[in-house]
Amino acid sequence: MRASYKRAVEALCGAQRIVTASHVNPDGDALGSILALTHALKALGKEVVPISTDGVPDIYAWMPGADWVQTSTERRDFDVAVVCDAGTLERAGNSQTVALESATIMIDIDHHVADGPFGDIQIVDDKAAATAELVYSLIRALGTAAGRDLVSREIAECLMTGLITDTGSFRFMNVTPRTFYLAARLQKHGADPAPIAERVFENRSLAGLKLLGRALDSLLVSADGRVAWAAVTANDFLELHAADDETEGIVNQIRAIRGADVGVLFREIPGRKIRVSLRAREGSDVNAIAAVFGGGGHKLASGCSLDPPLVDAVRLVVAECVRQVGIDAVPTR
Repeated sequence: MRASYKRAVEALCGAQRIVTASHVNPDGDALGSILALTHALKALGKEVVPISTDGVPDIYAWMPGADWVQTSTERRDFDVAVVCDAGTLERAGNSQTVALESATIMIDIDHHVADGPFGDIQIVDDKAAATAELVYSLIRALGTAAGRDLVSREIAECLMTGLITDTGSFRFMNVTPRTFYLAARLQKHGADPAPIAERVFENRSLAGLKLLGRALDSLLVSADGRVAWAAVTANDFLELHAADDETEGIVNQIRAIRGADVGVLFREIPGRKIRVSLRAREGSDVNAIAAVFGGGGHKLASGCSLDPPLVDAVRLVVAECVRQVGIDAVPTR
């Protein structure tokens, strides 16, 4: 890892035009990571373009630098591309792979390792609770090379958002002493976890809350209760004038059912594929389930997309849950 950080620092310090990219349907860790790194590189005088194919969900629009994020770029002149938290290059968005691959050097920064690293330089550690932990170390290394501390309040808030979202406010099994140490360092730099957690978890739109109601109303569980699933239909989105980013966090409510090892949320987005979010308790591996359908993530949180219709997507994914978790999934209310 030390050699990887050194190579990444050399590549970034020697570059002028840099693109940073998150995965599709970005969460707080993906956005926090690319925005924190963008702030640091801009402070070094670099020209940086942060990209998120699906833009910035409303609950993260407050993040420092969120207005810099582009949904696409036609540029092909980047010296370095940095892909954060994606699992695979394809999860950065197929429309962006050409721009990213056109860069002279590509850096993969991730705490997802199931699908294997990509790019020319890999900073990958599955023991990290969030990609934000790895980005913090890289920013510190860049600061050492530049002879100054690059961690500003803006960077600290972006990275704290990554930690809070990927650890469920420090409740998940991925939390380590390193996570708490980093959180303490970020708080010293001005990132207060309480308002950040409130913005992320307690700041839903009216449409978002109604979508939660529709999802819970559709909730089904397996005969032994170990798998729970729900769906938000295209009609739900249209009737409530809601967007996909307003479903953020609903899957965690599904997995919260007592006795459920796996929770699945299906989103039938009008005019698009069926998006599937999977969450698991410790001991289950939803990344293996998502991988069957070309998706990815990590053991406890993954996602994938399937072609319509919704009923077929539900049947296929639930059947795979049955196969991998090894249960009888006769749905019950």
